[in-house]
Amino acid sequence: MISVSSRTKKWLLIFFSAAISCSSHAAEPELKITKEIALQAVILFRQDPFSEDGRGAAAILFRFAEKSPDVLLKMSPKALPFMKGNTVPDKEMGLLLAAFIAGNVDSQLLRNRKGDDSYAGDLQVIETYRQMQRKNVKLHIPVVEKLIDLEKRGKLKEYVTTP
Repeated sequence: MISVSSRTKKWLLIFFSAAISCSSHAAEPELKITKEIALQAVILFRQDPFSEDGRGAAAILFRFAEKSPDVLLKMSPKALPFMKGNTVPDKEMGLLLAAFIAGNVDSQLLRNRKGDDSYAGDLQVIETYRQMQRKNVKLHIPVVEKLIDLEKRGKLKEYVTTP
């Protein structure tokens, strides 16, 4: 289950509708997404979030997070600072959002405990951001750089979990 603002939800629907339409997975009949399928989607996303399989995995993860009673995601402005304003291009924003969902879902399923883990989501945001920078060395997103700085100082977990 995902808890988001109406603006974020609207954007999520736009991004993941596009991801689903680009994915070969979308042509398959809608099946129940199991925990095992979600964990495999995390692996695929992490391997190459830019590929068709990565986009398909992101769509699977979004659908799982939205419909599964096994996970709970809270998308706060602190945990998702790149969602505020218009400072981050849509393509990068969508990829970072998918990363947050992948990390958060993965953590909950591996711990076998339902409960938001924004810290794990942001760790995946940082890793995906680094992958993005390897493809585009000029990419610089200050709000993600702030998350990286907080993590380097050992303060990211406290920052994203404190209301």
